[in-house]
Amino acid sequence: MSGRRADEMADSRLEAVVARLSTESPLSTRTAAGVLALLSVAATTLYRIAHNAPGTLPDPLREFVTVLLPVGVAGPALAGLLLATTADAPGERIGLAFAGGFGLVALASPMAWLPAATGVVFGGGLATVSRVRRLGRDASVASIRRAGVVTVLTAGVVVSLAATAGVETVTLRPLGSGLALFGVALVPLLVGMDRASLTVGALAGLLTYGTAASIPYVMGAVLLVGVGVVGAPLALVVLAVGGGVAGIAHTLRRGRVDAALGTGLLLAAGVPGTLIRALGVVVAVALLVDSRGGETA
Repeated sequence: MSGRRADEMADSRLEAVVARLSTESPLSTRTAAGVLALLSVAATTLYRIAHNAPGTLPDPLREFVTVLLPVGVAGPALAGLLLATTADAPGERIGLAFAGGFGLVALASPMAWLPAATGVVFGGGLATVSRVRRLGRDASVASIRRAGVVTVLTAGVVVSLAATAGVETVTLRPLGSGLALFGVALVPLLVGMDRASLTVGALAGLLTYGTAASIPYVMGAVLLVGVGVVGAPLALVVLAVGGGVAGIAHTLRRGRVDAALGTGLLLAAGVPGTLIRALGVVVAVALLVDSRGGETA
């Protein structure tokens, strides 16, 4: 009798654990996706900056990164596939799965870049249309502004990849940079804001402006090589840094880790003119839109 009771208690514990994991899995999956994408995109950005900085990186490090850099796109691509499993709307699920799957296609060969980029644009656009339609059902000001920010960020991906593909490069590169930076500057409208976070963001923006004024050539090189900014005014860069940092500060204060990872991913990705950056923005938007928030305090 005692053995049967012990088995029943063990089964009850197992069911409780499974139920808890089932309840918590969307959050843990989203967090894992955010970490995976952020590490890949941020590491790539930091290496490009360090590689073009004065001085020489150690040969073993350069050889190691030369092997890993081309497969870095797998990070945000897998993150997109992970987020597709947690998306509520069918259009979002299909779009994220499409973007993530075609991101992995780029690993096959350099010749696969164009179909991979096309798939990322189509998948990201489909997910955005689904989100905008969902937000549009609620005619509140908060939903409308969230839909607007999502549209701007997605437009930055489309325009920037089109410029990289050779379509009206002279015109679309600056436009893509402007859309990407403007979208990051608007992140507080997407995730919410308060006085403390706006103060932190303003300080970050002022620090960026001071650095650019003190060492303009170095800052220009970092913006071009590190985050792909072309033809955008410094004021827009300052606003983007301020808005992004304010978004991170607000989401961290509210304990919204997935949204903080998404905002950090937008800052690390910069202008989405490469596949890894474009996928980073697609993943970031998914993390931000599905995060609960948007309130102003």
